[in-house]
Amino acid sequence: MARKDIWKKEKHWLWYVGYAAALIVLIYVGYSVWYYLSNVEEIEEFQVCAEGKCIKTFHVHADISIELCGKKVMLPLEKGDLAGPHTHKERNYIHFHERLPYEPTSGQLLETLPLTLETFMNEMDMRFNERCIAEYCNGDGCPDGKAGTVRVFINEQPNTEFGQYIWKDKDEISITFD
Repeated sequence: MARKDIWKKEKHWLWYVGYAAALIVLIYVGYSVWYYLSNVEEIEEFQVCAEGKCIKTFHVHADISIELCGKKVMLPLEKGDLAGPHTHKERNYIHFHERLPYEPTSGQLLETLPLTLETFMNEMDMRFNERCIAEYCNGDGCPDGKAGTVRVFINEQPNTEFGQYIWKDKDEISITFD
């Protein structure tokens, strides 16, 4: 075989190696991006204790859906004190990332008020209790003339705690008046 032919075959082989290397790098970068995006919202909790007092810091989220007389209510963006429950760029998504007093032996939070639905709804400037949501109270009529009732569902289960409910990470909260 002539020297030129051998060089062509070697050159052709180098192209395959180059393509294979580029494909491996592309797969690695794609996997790295996927892994980062799928784990970026992991809850980062930790406890710190000093002088007999402990705090627990965490980052939690919950979906909240509000329907009044069949109309979906869209909560405002970037609303609420950052030290309490608030919204960010996503509508109808509760955020909380702060420190709360914590009892490490029992695993209980000592202050739960910032995580109640009532506190969140107050931050949204929306009246909410077992009788009323926004401008509607039990027995009030919707535009269709039918009297409505305030109801709360947590993860598709009826809940009677209303404003006192302490929401948890990944809860799906539904509040209706109909």
